[in-house]
Amino acid sequence: MANPLRVSVLLMFVFCTAGKEQDKTDRSTDSAKSASRADFSGEWKLNESKSDFAGQFPLCIFGGGDRLRSKTMRIARHADFLTVDVASSSLDGALVTRQEKLTFDGKESETTFVGVPRAKSTARWSDDGQTMTVTSVRSLDANGEKLDFKVTEVWKLINDGKSIFVQVNSTSTSGERTMKLVYDRQRAADYRF
Repeated sequence: MANPLRVSVLLMFVFCTAGKEQDKTDRSTDSAKSASRADFSGEWKLNESKSDFAGQFPLCIFGGGDRLRSKTMRIARHADFLTVDVASSSLDGALVTRQEKLTFDGKESETTFVGVPRAKSTARWSDDGQTMTVTSVRSLDANGEKLDFKVTEVWKLINDGKSIFVQVNSTSTSGERTMKLVYDRQRAADYRF
């Protein structure tokens, strides 16, 4: 008859070892997924001739320092998030940079403009890792009335990775609007922030 203590120690060893192997597999799968995702990192400049601002798109829902109103972006890739640096002019004409962090942990992040919460966003990758979707609710105060706009951005690389295409859909009580933006990759020597 087997010693019950030995059997329980053996079972605990097998269970713990299997758990460690599963953890290694999960981490290597996460690393492989991260490596196969579209790489948006780099310096990018808005190509206005290839972009479609769709005239009626409510640009007022984006603050002056918002990445969707910026003509240049610097994107850095990290394991679980992207940082997007944009530059815009302040009221006195000085160039101001702002950084936004797009996380892929499913948690909502909040963006603040001039001390007032302006947008709540979530970001996720498509199953094949080739498109990134950013969903946000942006608030605008119009004569004391709060208006909410649901904004969905779908990002993908085009032109053999030399450009980023972003389709922006805005939905509100006044209907749905679409804007298409194309950003071209810049050589480091040509990029001015």
